[in-house]
Order: sequence, then C-alpha cells, then structure tokens
Amino acid sequence: MRSTTSDTTTLFSTEHGAVDWATDERLALTLGDREWLFQAEEIRTLHDALQPLAAQVYRCNCDCRWQVRLDGRETIVLSTDEVLRMHSLLDGAGAMLELYSTLDDASIAHSVA
Repeated sequence: MRSTTSDTTTLFSTEHGAVDWATDERLALTLGDREWLFQAEEIRTLHDALQPLAAQVYRCNCDCRWQVRLDGRETIVLSTDEVLRMHSLLDGAGAMLELYSTLDDASIAHSVA
C-alpha cells in the first residue's frame, strides 16, 4: 500500500495525535500518550465504529468515558475529548488511505514522505 522507506512515515497527523506507517502493512495510531497498532483495514473499521459514537458525543456535551469495541481487539476507553480527537484523526487517515488506494488502482506512483 505504501512506498517502501527505511523510516516511519506519517500517514496523517493532528495536534493531538498521528497515524504512522509502522511497517508496509501496519499503522501505529498515537493519541496523546497512548498508541495502538492496526492493519490498514482495521483503521477503517475503527473509524466506522467510532462514527456513531462521535455523533453521540457531539450531542451529549458532557465529560464522560466512552467505550469503543472492535472484534478480536481490546475495548478502547476514551474521554469525550479523546473520542472527538480520534474521530478527526481517523477521518484524515481514512481519506489518505482512500487516496493511496485510488492511486494504486490507477497505477500512479506516489510518495508518502
């Protein structure tokens, strides 16, 4: 999916976190001082799971703890702010993954540096 490089390359980042290529197939999601490793498809799945939760959080306007569950993964517990920050981060990362997939499908060379 990505061009081969010898170092970790950032797929997408915000002021609160980043999604970096850990290997050619795995992504490291960092939010504050927490980090998780995912396959690219799991990033999309996490985004899909977080979408309705983020909508609830926007409407809630409270400082709560929220749980995100993915099949075969540990439950992620996030604060209200973390849900919104992760949602923004995953929106950007998902768009970049979609762009790279489109470029790959069209056989257009791209660089992630």
